[in-house]
Amino acid sequence: MNVKVVRVSLEHRFYLYNGEYYTRLAFPYLYWKDYLRYFDKVEVIARVKNLESISQDYKRVDGENVNVIPMPYYVGLKSFIFKLPSLLFRASNLVKSKDYFILRSGNVSNVLWVFIVLFRKQYLREYPGNVYEGVTGFAGKGIHIKLLAYFLDGLAKKQALLSKANSFVSEDCKAIYSTRKPSYVFSSFNIDEINVQKENYSYGGEFNLVSVGRLEGEKGHKDLISALSKIKIKTKLKIIGDGSQLGALRQQAAYLGVDVDFLGAITDREKLFKIIADSDLYIIPSHTEGMPRSLLESMAIGMPCIGTFVGGIPEVLNSDYLVQAKKIEALSDLILKLSRDEKLRMNMGRENRLFIRESYSRESMDKQKLKFWSELYK
Repeated sequence: MNVKVVRVSLEHRFYLYNGEYYTRLAFPYLYWKDYLRYFDKVEVIARVKNLESISQDYKRVDGENVNVIPMPYYVGLKSFIFKLPSLLFRASNLVKSKDYFILRSGNVSNVLWVFIVLFRKQYLREYPGNVYEGVTGFAGKGIHIKLLAYFLDGLAKKQALLSKANSFVSEDCKAIYSTRKPSYVFSSFNIDEINVQKENYSYGGEFNLVSVGRLEGEKGHKDLISALSKIKIKTKLKIIGDGSQLGALRQQAAYLGVDVDFLGAITDREKLFKIIADSDLYIIPSHTEGMPRSLLESMAIGMPCIGTFVGGIPEVLNSDYLVQAKKIEALSDLILKLSRDEKLRMNMGRENRLFIRESYSRESMDKQKLKFWSELYK
């Protein structure tokens, strides 16, 4: 019997400490263990940095039947260009030695893809969101950034044409990159992880809001803080996540007099879910998205949630609870409306919980994943 070994590449940073691989924010061993329901062995290809010490925030990546294959570590475009020769050399050797790959978005996958096509190896392509909007949202909209974004977006579309099959996190994403190749829509969201349920929808003298996401421009936290500055009720905002905009957001909140707790990245899932459940409203003010996992988790908890008309968000939230991205006045009006209506918040939370149970059950997600993975060997 053939042993199914797959190499999965992604644009993520792992850390090597004492001969073991760790992550801080995402893709721990439990995530990759899910792949072992179909594959016999998973080899994860990603950038790796050596560390002399780690904290309890770091989670183990490798484990039984899951290995990490380190790629040269870089951060930013200049560093990537400097490391490109070693990346090309490493990618060439990795592709020569194995036949089956799963590629996610990112530069590591793009480099590997060149050799996968050259050596005629088999691959699946996963699409976590809009490549063009992801690049411009993170790096800005200067002409050189737009040109790079157009190139990478075109490359992503070409990769979809030559793959064995493609997966997407939302119907919106599928509409952008879909080809005649087999297509599957599913999320890495796992409803079995949700062990907290919201029960109390009333609040006292302070309306508590929570938002989860990287502190980068495309996530819209600046809009949210501006919106709260226009509301004449007492609010408290908790933002969970790290990123380059932390300093600027702190300054903005102080200048506008908005009460914001920046909690950083929280890797303890139980702690994360409890903070969300203890809040009165979950907000995702993004300028671009695929299918935000934190939104699905908050809905599963039973939170009333509002967001923007971007990416896959309108596929899971009622349009009455959405505003156009960057429309600060509309966002503040919606927040104020919900702060005044406890019954509406309760109904929203219950509807969200029911929707996730029906549309994002473990059974339905697993069925799509297994069909997608099996395409690699057809």
